[in-house]
Formats: sequence, C-alpha cells, structure tokens
Amino acid sequence: FIKTEEPAITIPETCDVIFVADMFSQDHLGGAELTTDALIDASDMEVYRLHSQNVTLDLLAQGSKKYWIFGNFAGMNLDLVPTIVSNLNYSIVEYDYKYCRYRSPEKHASAENKLCNCHNEMQGKMVSAFYYGSNSLFWMSESQMNRYHQMFPFLVKKLNTVLSSIFSPATLDSIRKIRNQNKEKNDTWKIVGSTSWIKGIPESESYCKANNLDYEIVFDLSHCELLENLGKSKGLIFLPLGGDTCPRTVIEAKLL
Repeated sequence: FIKTEEPAITIPETCDVIFVADMFSQDHLGGAELTTDALIDASDMEVYRLHSQNVTLDLLAQGSKKYWIFGNFAGMNLDLVPTIVSNLNYSIVEYDYKYCRYRSPEKHASAENKLCNCHNEMQGKMVSAFYYGSNSLFWMSESQMNRYHQMFPFLVKKLNTVLSSIFSPATLDSIRKIRNQNKEKNDTWKIVGSTSWIKGIPESESYCKANNLDYEIVFDLSHCELLENLGKSKGLIFLPLGGDTCPRTVIEAKLL
C-alpha cells in the first residue's frame, strides 16, 4: 500500500466487516439497500458501512485486516481493483450486471442500438477480475449467475451462492400482519413508480390501458406505506424491460 494524506474517514478498529455500497437505506430505500440492511442487521459481527465513492488507498490500508463485502460499487474508482484483489479478503454481492457499463445489457442495447459487448471490453475485464479475486460470489438469481458464468466461465470455479432478496424478520412480520388484515382486496392494480428505465413504467401503464384495468401509479411511499398500499390492492403490474435480477417488490406483492 502507498500511504497518502490523512483520510477524512477512519475505519473503526472495533469493526469486523466493511460493507461497501453506492447507497444505503438512509440514502435510498431500494431493493438492494433493503437487502443490504437485512444482511447487516442479521450479523452478530460489527459491520461498518462505507460508501463506494469514499473508498481510497488509505482506507484499503486501514482495513486490510478486516473482511470486506462489496455490493453496488458504481461510485468506486475501478483503478483500485488490483490493490483490492492483491491485499484484501472480500466477497461480492452482485445486485445487477456491473460487467456492463449500463449495468444492464438490455439497457445498453436500447441506448446504443447494438448488443452489449462490455464483457470483451475493459469494463467487463476489470469487473470479472475483481469477481475472480473474491473469496465468494453472491447472486440475486440463478439466471443472473448463469449469465455471468456464460460471459466469464472462470467464475464457475468460485464459491457461488444464489442469495435472492433478503427480508428482515420485521418486514416479514409486517407482510403477515397486512395480509391478515386485508382479506378483501379493492379492484385497483398498482404500478410502483420509478425513474429507472428497466422497471418499464410506460409499458406497464400501456398494458393496463389496453386491458381496461383500473390502475394507480404510486410514488414516494415509505417501505411500510408501499406494503400497506399493495396489501389492499388487486395486484401488481410489473413489466421490466430487461433482466431485473430479483425485484423485491414482486416477491412482497406475492406474499401479500
């Protein structure tokens, strides 16, 4: 490690694990962030949350004896990958398709009007080397894992586990309570609003109109409010435009 200036962030000596992510639940209540929370909260180890954009050589040196877990890391400087591979013990929790610079091969094809070839370019080579250097890889679905293995066959040799979305006991208790309280559903179908291309909001709305479905697009709800809203509804309309690896809301809607 090359020591540079004194870092603004200090890794606590008492922590056992450092979890790196672009965002945590205090920043954004998305499916990845809720799964990350459930994983961290279930651990009996002390876990330190580190935003990916704050990862530096100094912090890698500080935490060289800790165990690292990398979730979403779009904000991290990929030039740090060789140092991470050479010096850290770490695992990867892959929430999407970060070998693609759009994090979605389908979005890549839509944006550039050509098939994604990132797996043969620097983005894919750097990400696959990062994953190969890990102790273990955790995936959201078998389809996601198999796509990676097709692109990068050498990852088959790693310890691969399909994790899926993870739910805290509190969330499962809430779903159970809402389900028991709402035996009778209304006739409105819900579309969970999003600015993300892959969620296919216009396509879901068009489907409802074409099939004469009473629908509502819901925005800016807390997680609890969303569960309450879905629990009273006829159902969920979700027509993603690409491989949405493990859409948490679909699982919640089915449970409700």
